[in-house]
Amino acid sequence: MAMNYIAKLYRIEKQNADLSDDARLLIRQKESSVIINEMRTWLDKSILQSPKISALGKALHYLNNNWSRLIEFLTDGIIPLDNNVAENAIRPFVVGRKNWLHSSNVNGAHASAAIYSGLKQPKLTG
Repeated sequence: MAMNYIAKLYRIEKQNADLSDDARLLIRQKESSVIINEMRTWLDKSILQSPKISALGKALHYLNNNWSRLIEFLTDGIIPLDNNVAENAIRPFVVGRKNWLHSSNVNGAHASAAIYSGLKQPKLTG
């Protein structure tokens, strides 16, 4: 059920991606808020029926504990439904973090810096 609600929210966002922030906010308040209210009703019912230690129970409690963050997009048309853009932007640095451990010499550090900064030629020392 949660996945169905989320898919509906993404469908609305996709259909209205080209709108102004103000117009998107109006659509969210009119259409997305209905889905959010239905999802909240489902969550309130389901959380009582699922053992807290089960995988579903843990997921429901996570959703419940983070509810205020989920619905924040309903307050402003500029707030994205998810943070995928930010996650994708920092991914190279998160992945690179372990690789940097292997930069045990200056040349390795310069090569890593060149890769992550977009420099064409790393500065190598003698």
